[in-house]
Amino acid sequence: MSLPHWNRSHAVLAGLVAAGLLSACASVDLGRRYDPPPIRMPQPLPPAQVPPAQPGGVQTQPVPPAQPVPQPLPPAGQSAPLPPTDASARLVTLSTRLDGASVMPPTRSAGSGQWDAIYDPDTRLLRWKTRWSGLSGAITGVQFHGPADAGQNAPAVLVWPAPFGPSYEGRASLSAAQAMDLLAGRWYVSVFTAAYPLGELRGQVRVVP
Repeated sequence: MSLPHWNRSHAVLAGLVAAGLLSACASVDLGRRYDPPPIRMPQPLPPAQVPPAQPGGVQTQPVPPAQPVPQPLPPAGQSAPLPPTDASARLVTLSTRLDGASVMPPTRSAGSGQWDAIYDPDTRLLRWKTRWSGLSGAITGVQFHGPADAGQNAPAVLVWPAPFGPSYEGRASLSAAQAMDLLAGRWYVSVFTAAYPLGELRGQVRVVP
C-alpha cells in the first residue's frame, strides 16, 4: 500500500467516526418539560474595607461607642440614700429674756438677763450662754424647770453647777422627753438669790424661727 492511499483511508475513517458521534448526540431526547437552570455569571468580589492609612503607615482601629454604666439600685422597699447635708443646718437656736415680771408670782426686781442656746437634735446636746445684771444680790442657784407653759410653775429638771459670775456658759445632754419639752417651749430658766428664794428672774425658753 502506498502512503497517499493510507492517508485517504485515515481521513475517511475519521469522517465516519465524527458522523456517528453527531448522530448519537442528535438522538438524545431532553423532553418538552426540560427546564435548565439559568446561568449565573460570577460576581466581582467587593473591595476589602481597609481604614485609611495614617501618616507613618499606622492603621487606626475603630473605637466602639461608650456604653452607659448602669448604677446599682437600692434594695426593694428602700429609697436611695440622700446626699450629705451640712450638720449645722440641723442645729436649733433657742433664746429667752430673763426678768422679774415673768416669775410666778412676779417680783419687783430691777435685774434682767439674757439666755441664748444651740441644740443639736442628732446628739441631743444643749449648749448655752447667759448673762445677767442688776440683781438684788449674789446668785444662789440657777435651774431649768418644766414642763410648764408661761404663767405656770414646774419642778426643776436640771440644776446648773456653781459658781455664778456676771455671765455663765454650760452644756447638758438631754433625754428624749426633755428634748421634746424644750423644743415645745415648755422649759423656763429661774435665777435665785437670797432676797428671792422662789426666784428673782425667769425666762420662758423659745425656739428662734
